[in-house]
Amino acid sequence: MSIINAINGLMASNDYIDIVSNNISNASTIGFKSSTPLFFDIISNSPQSNQITRSGVGMSNTVQNFNNGVLIQTDRDLDLGIVQEGFFRIIDAKGYIHYTRNGHFLLDNNKNIINSQGMYLTGQNQCDFKNDLNNVSKLEPINLKKSYSLKAKPTNQIDLIAQLITDFNSTNSITGTNDNIYNSEIYNVTIYDKNANPQKINFSFNKINDNQWKLNIKLKDEKNPPFQEIINNDFILDFNSEGKLISNSDLKITSKNSKNIVLENIKLNIKCDLKKSETDNSLIELSQNGYSEGYLQNFEILNNGEIIGQYTNEQEQKIGQIFLSKFISPEKLKPESGSMWSATNTAGKEKIGIAGDQGFGVLYTKSLESSNVDLNKELINMIIAQRNYQSSAQAFKTEDKIINTLINLR
Repeated sequence: MSIINAINGLMASNDYIDIVSNNISNASTIGFKSSTPLFFDIISNSPQSNQITRSGVGMSNTVQNFNNGVLIQTDRDLDLGIVQEGFFRIIDAKGYIHYTRNGHFLLDNNKNIINSQGMYLTGQNQCDFKNDLNNVSKLEPINLKKSYSLKAKPTNQIDLIAQLITDFNSTNSITGTNDNIYNSEIYNVTIYDKNANPQKINFSFNKINDNQWKLNIKLKDEKNPPFQEIINNDFILDFNSEGKLISNSDLKITSKNSKNIVLENIKLNIKCDLKKSETDNSLIELSQNGYSEGYLQNFEILNNGEIIGQYTNEQEQKIGQIFLSKFISPEKLKPESGSMWSATNTAGKEKIGIAGDQGFGVLYTKSLESSNVDLNKELINMIIAQRNYQSSAQAFKTEDKIINTLINLR
């Protein structure tokens, strides 16, 4: 071995030790990806001839290993782990884009979702999910402040599902009052009028004949109790011989019988049938789609990156979307401090998508991805690198002794 070979071996082994040391030191770093050196043999051509002479070893490149690390459960709402492909897309204060697998996020004073270095997680706020996901100009820092309040929504639809008993005595009616047969609360529903004020509506049925019933609707003015008949209350339900509803099941409720209560064209969707039974008539479902004003109380992040807001008015609404980015050759991304990377031309074009869709990984909430460093393997690599270094150092000493001996020959 020549002295040049020994020097090259020392340099390559030293670089190897540095890489292994960096892997070991980051074994507990969230989202860290280990690296492996690529070595090559150095060959030089003699200028005096075409004879090829070998001159040791060199390190051509470092390959990043993007295999998944183990997920660690943390029980924090803003801790996110990615399984399979994808990066979180974050932006710094200067507008530069970075990518990370470290899903440890926080909320700043302005309700932005940020990482530990203060960089903003990007996505869409109350977004239009028909947007072109590859148009990165439509992505912005996710800010929950924009969804802090939820405006009231007047009721425009009520769904009523009932089962009427044909054997029921026609002289009685199913009312919403506290009688001996029926539970009044079953037939009451709270709606929200045009001014978003809560009002109660009561539904009851009267049997006209075996195949015809009347639906009674009453509105309760909280300022002027009890229930009052709604103006357009002439709702007749016709059934065929099999007990199936054959009359119009989509009705409109309109009432202006109070200065404070205005109901305008509320759609009443009725699903009703007849049945012969000794049991009472039953209301299977009574629901409506209005609500009062509410404020963001809590939120959760789903596996596909949707952010669902939970409001004080007991409503839930999609308030944002986290997108993932991926590259054809992620190992060619430029590594940065803090388990982050930046894009390069050799890594390929950035592709943006929803977690779990079109080859993107899935998000796991309340979890973090640990480093993918295999300590056992790295310790073995460290021993190998140190022995290589020692071998090259010993070769260098031997060459040095030989040269000294030749110089001191008389």
